[in-house]
Amino acid sequence: MKKNFYAVIMAGGTGTRLWPVSRKKRPKQFQKFTSSQTMIQETYDRVAKVVSKENIFISTTADYKKLTLEQLPEISEKQLIIEPSARGTAAAIALVAKSIYQVNPKAVVATVASDHVIKNIDEFVSVLTIALESAEKNVDKLVTVGINPTYPDTDLGYIKMGKEFSNDERRIFYVDSFVEKPDKKTAEKYLAGWEYLWNASYFVFSAENFLVWTRKYTPKIINVLNIEDEDERNKKYETLDNVPIDTAMVEKMSSDSRLVVPSELQWSDVGNWGALFDFFKDSLKSEMIVKGNHIDSGSKNCLVYSEDKMVATVGLEDIIVVETKDAVLIADKKKVSEVKDIIEKLKKDGKHLYL
Repeated sequence: MKKNFYAVIMAGGTGTRLWPVSRKKRPKQFQKFTSSQTMIQETYDRVAKVVSKENIFISTTADYKKLTLEQLPEISEKQLIIEPSARGTAAAIALVAKSIYQVNPKAVVATVASDHVIKNIDEFVSVLTIALESAEKNVDKLVTVGINPTYPDTDLGYIKMGKEFSNDERRIFYVDSFVEKPDKKTAEKYLAGWEYLWNASYFVFSAENFLVWTRKYTPKIINVLNIEDEDERNKKYETLDNVPIDTAMVEKMSSDSRLVVPSELQWSDVGNWGALFDFFKDSLKSEMIVKGNHIDSGSKNCLVYSEDKMVATVGLEDIIVVETKDAVLIADKKKVSEVKDIIEKLKKDGKHLYL
């Protein structure tokens, strides 16, 4: 484990597509969806196999500071990078780069999502190590990890590989382009071609060079981060545009400054209840995925998640049922991404259920 290698777990999101379990007060990274550990605990354990524990930092907001320290007792407050407010990954990762650079100007940083699930941990360790080594050898390059797709997913962005960059321990390619979420027909085309990978948004970079890119592509962000007065900086930070790093910076970079390491990660971003069903269906080889108190007659391809009450189902197919102490979600498994519409309505008419 090299002393200049750092990993930052990005843990500031609200994960509302897994409502009503994931709430603003306790979003999905702090929930136990896939094991006896919370998702951020699983992520920490994976990352600790790649970099030393003192070089693991957590990027989050003040709202989740207490939760983070409770769930990760190995982490000290000095290892928290606290955003003044959630302003998207462009600002968050720029703050990460500046914070880690101040700790170690030679730092090579990997930013990793806190709410992904990975089955083949050895592959995660291998590919992230190679990405860090590549970024260390090529400080003028931004390195990302691309996942070989296994089905035509329309809820993920894709990476189109360009020409080969190197072929040492593993083949590494230039990034030709980043592609937004496709329709079904386009996703099927991507799956049939060799050059398209799922974009997991794992970015690896020299902290020093990332600040140079921030100055070039998002000067407003770097100007705010350079304000010396903390109160003034925090106020200005809240005025920044809420934009992802992909569109704000990465897509604007020249293709010869972006690299991708293809990977066979058995991975899910658990982006909604349907994705959670698919994760467990593959693992358990079962048509009914159940957590909690449940009884059934004749249902198939359903997920039932019960925190308290007995849930009885009869003759259902492709349905999601989620019961919590104050809310019940019943949804067509094919339309679970539309939970976001429910969230928008709750923000207006039932805010306590959103929180």
